[in-house]
Amino acid sequence: MRLHAVTKYPLRRMWLILLLIFPSLLHAGEYSQTFRGEVLDALTEMPLPGATIILLDTDPLKGTSTDVDGRFRMERLPLGRLDIQVSMMGYQPAVIRNLLLSSGRELVITIRLEEKVIQLDDVVVRPELRKDQPINEMALVSARSFTIEETERYAGSLGDPSRMAANFAGVSAPTDQRNDIVIRGNSPMGLLWRLEGVEIPNPNHFGSMGSTGGPVGMLNNNLLTNSDFYTGAFPAEFGNALAGAFDLKMRNGNNERHERMAQVGFNGFELGAEGPFSSGSRASYLVNARYSTMEVLHAMGLSFGTGMAVPQYRDLSFKLNFPTRRGRITLFGLGGSSYIEMLDSEGDDAQYGFSGTDLYFGSRMGVTSLAHVHYFNDDARLTTTLSATGHSITTDIFELSNGQERETIIERGHEYTFSLSTRYSHRLNVRNFLQAGLTYDHLDIKYQGQEWSNNHSRYFYYMNTEGQMGFARAYADWQHRFSNDLSLNTGLHAAWLFLNNSYSLEPRTALRWSFRQGQSLSLGAGLHSQAQMKAVYFMEELIQPNPPTYRKTNEDLGFSRSIHLVGGYDRLLGEGHRLKAELYYQYLYDIPVSYRRPEYSMLSQGAGFMFWTFHEMENKGTGTNMGLELTLEKFLKDGFYYLFTASVFDAQYTGYDGIWRNSAFNNNYVFNLLGGYEWSLGSRSLLSLDLNMVLAGGNRYIPIDAEESISRDATVYDWANAYTERYPDYFRLNARITFRLNGHNINQEWGLDLQNLTNQQNIFVENWNRQEGQINTSYQMGFMPMMTYRIYF
Repeated sequence: MRLHAVTKYPLRRMWLILLLIFPSLLHAGEYSQTFRGEVLDALTEMPLPGATIILLDTDPLKGTSTDVDGRFRMERLPLGRLDIQVSMMGYQPAVIRNLLLSSGRELVITIRLEEKVIQLDDVVVRPELRKDQPINEMALVSARSFTIEETERYAGSLGDPSRMAANFAGVSAPTDQRNDIVIRGNSPMGLLWRLEGVEIPNPNHFGSMGSTGGPVGMLNNNLLTNSDFYTGAFPAEFGNALAGAFDLKMRNGNNERHERMAQVGFNGFELGAEGPFSSGSRASYLVNARYSTMEVLHAMGLSFGTGMAVPQYRDLSFKLNFPTRRGRITLFGLGGSSYIEMLDSEGDDAQYGFSGTDLYFGSRMGVTSLAHVHYFNDDARLTTTLSATGHSITTDIFELSNGQERETIIERGHEYTFSLSTRYSHRLNVRNFLQAGLTYDHLDIKYQGQEWSNNHSRYFYYMNTEGQMGFARAYADWQHRFSNDLSLNTGLHAAWLFLNNSYSLEPRTALRWSFRQGQSLSLGAGLHSQAQMKAVYFMEELIQPNPPTYRKTNEDLGFSRSIHLVGGYDRLLGEGHRLKAELYYQYLYDIPVSYRRPEYSMLSQGAGFMFWTFHEMENKGTGTNMGLELTLEKFLKDGFYYLFTASVFDAQYTGYDGIWRNSAFNNNYVFNLLGGYEWSLGSRSLLSLDLNMVLAGGNRYIPIDAEESISRDATVYDWANAYTERYPDYFRLNARITFRLNGHNINQEWGLDLQNLTNQQNIFVENWNRQEGQINTSYQMGFMPMMTYRIYF
């Protein structure tokens, strides 16, 4: 049941069809483009007038400076890669390399400079503005930024931030079928998603409630800008998460000219547009719509080895930006819907662990937010945000047994959240920066879940509730800079769940010391907590069948908690190379477990399409994660880059019985090796080749007791040996070929992704097939070529 691509046309014929799109553009000519942007203070985000921008490696040197609003502009620049130096009196200078200038759209960037604590006028330095350093100045350990170009360049990422992040140290991907990510052995449920400062539900198509991943990402990388990713000991502004956080930002639309984009590829058919609302207004719009590629191709008669399980999805993203005299107003939105049928009765060969059943699953997710930023002066600002998010699912599962089909699970549910948040940021002086915030969520929830009972020949509810609840969080963060080389961050996060009046107080601290040019040490520590997924609180147990009477069994559960300790060493190894090592320890406690399944822990859930929960759970479980991470990286320079990451770790937990066991996510090791080279083919085109190799320990699993499953005519797991064994090691080799061509006011890109080049058969899952009376093995994605075409105009 390994996935493979089956098409009616040879791959080279598809290339020829695409080549017919652009023959008229292959005429001679030299093209130019505009490069512009703004320079801001890294902490206050206030514009910096008078900053100097120099285009390096030009003779004579070309440059400009920012105006009173911190904006700069350079016109009629030749196309290709740019290196710039940005400097201003009183600020650390920075060099930014490998900016890509193309003909289809203007290059518009935001540059943030860090203010000096101590002025050293007699020392001349030209530090790189390193792309790995987080944008958030309050993050000193276990954090890095990433560019949207990386989500496309890294082979196997498929333009998905989650799949891209799986290449970072301390991160692994449990399966190819989904983009869940495991951070330092934690459950994927411990990840926080934040977009434009708003906490959002699972931003993936086919995502179940409480999970954080799915087969196809809903976040559109064409609309995102440089963002941050956290893997532990994160600042106090991030709460309700045990493992890590994605802090994603959407870019503003071009506020001077209208630009359009069209794309077709793995993620769907896409159309996008951006531009100013009116000439000279500085207000802009940005919008993108997407529709499932496989759904369209299936309607055309093409098959991709998924049988009837054709993913159907669509999504829409937008952002409106309105500058004001002392700030800005922004409105953004993201929404999508998805539906799939996985029918074993139709002989589907891609059951994703559901063989012996017919599954019908649909989900919807949406978020919209209105934010106002007001600057009181150059040092203080207030950000106020109103947002609404929603997530709903429908699930119908039919059991196939003895030639009959019976619907055994019927599930409907939604979670709607209305939020008000405010954040105050104030630079007290050159050494001290303070920010504090408050968020209140009002949740409207409805869960209905029914399961067929053979004993009573009827359905009984395991969830049947609707109502409202509140959730409040507050935090304060303070940064003190002893010097240009030594910084200390301290903070406190607090959370209160009004459903059962449980609460959490979480102190955080981090220290970074740059003890030598290009070398630094960092330490981080903090307490982190997370409320349980909402549906767990409302599980109901039948206590008598006639008349049906139920009781809630988990509504008193408190927060799960984790103590993070991290130590890191960072060193630049010559120009463009870096070495980073981090050692960490995490102690998790107050984890939900149940006497009804003593071997169970909530820590081992969250990486699949379904999850286990039990009645009468208690906050008595514990866990530990410890490991060592290494990153060796060369940033793109002279057309070449590489990234090597190694993670060696151990993840354990205790259930209700107090016995230490391997976590479901204890793969023990993950190694990633990426590299690529870019060739400039004249002044108008670029060709690049990228490779990605992953070697990791196999996923751990709970064995199925075949004899007992036959005897009971139901799946019976051997919990006594839960997670003692692993599937064979996971190996995968991916490649990506990209060709970019510049024309007159138009830019085109062709990409060919070659997934799993060696056609490695990595096991996805084993499950019991009642109809066949045997264990079925599902495999992860086999070799699959995927093409992408994009045009900017």
